[in-house]
Amino acid sequence: MQTKLSNISSDLLAAILLALATLFFTLISMGDISVVRIPLGLLMVLFVPGYSLIAALFPQKKDLDGIERLALSFGLSIAVVPLIGLGLNYTPWGIRLTPVVISLALFTLAMAGAAHWRRLNLLAEERFAVHFREKYEPL
Repeated sequence: MQTKLSNISSDLLAAILLALATLFFTLISMGDISVVRIPLGLLMVLFVPGYSLIAALFPQKKDLDGIERLALSFGLSIAVVPLIGLGLNYTPWGIRLTPVVISLALFTLAMAGAAHWRRLNLLAEERFAVHFREKYEPL
């Protein structure tokens, strides 16, 4: 079964793009890009890993309400990020910027992939999805 990029839910696609953007802006070294790195880093530490984990654990609409997903995303991110750091502490790379960002990005991508796979195994009307385009109405 082949999946296209358009089949991915917009919330998971946003999590993937944020993880890749954080990885890109952290690994390149061109001038002072802290204006971009700081907001992306805050999102990657405080929200995105937890959101992708929640999406993987609870793929159905009826599992959690939106506010519950939001609160659990913050809580699980605050729990998962130190655990990833603890695991990195026992590796040769240690707790430095590059290994932490790569590990968080890989975790987020893995959980987003698991969430996408779990959602594909559900009926379309049972899948949780955030519809950004329906929420945005141009003036």
